[in-house]
Amino acid sequence: MTRKRLLRVTAGVIALYLLAIVLGVAIRIWFPGEHSPVYGTYKDLIPLFIALPAAYFAFAIQSRSAYLSSLRAVWSKLAEAIGSAIIYTELPSPTREEHVETLRKLSAVIEEVRGIYKNIPAKGAPDGWYPFEPVKQIYNELKQLGYGDQASTERQKATRDRIYKMWRKCRVHFLSELNIDVPTYHHANYAARE
Repeated sequence: MTRKRLLRVTAGVIALYLLAIVLGVAIRIWFPGEHSPVYGTYKDLIPLFIALPAAYFAFAIQSRSAYLSSLRAVWSKLAEAIGSAIIYTELPSPTREEHVETLRKLSAVIEEVRGIYKNIPAKGAPDGWYPFEPVKQIYNELKQLGYGDQASTERQKATRDRIYKMWRKCRVHFLSELNIDVPTYHHANYAARE
């Protein structure tokens, strides 16, 4: 469950509880008698008004937790696959086996992302768009680079630069869904000295 959807569920549950409170007060005002059957029935049903939204909210929290766990697992595999692609572009005369293994890692992570996100609906694309297109583009870049003498140093550098750019685009959007804390202390002053 995405953060946006969890916020909608939370707002809905809060709205239902507020409605139950307002309704209870209104019923008490409209039917002020001590033994009013309307107010008595409302009091009997109040556990349902409390329990059902609470159960759905608990389900939403559990779904969000499972979703974040799966995102973190895919993030690890995604970072490993992209790291392999970048390292591949630094190998002198990479072998066919190294090429195939790097493409395999990228292909596997592309499918793992499909297990979490649906394609984005788009006009003219019956299946929609892949949610993190830069990952597929990185796969295609590496496939076109090839191996052995075909993967010259100049071509490797150009491919590596394009991979870095695509990875930055993809990474920002992927990480925005994770609940990432800002550290209380940073070491940016050390980086500024260099």
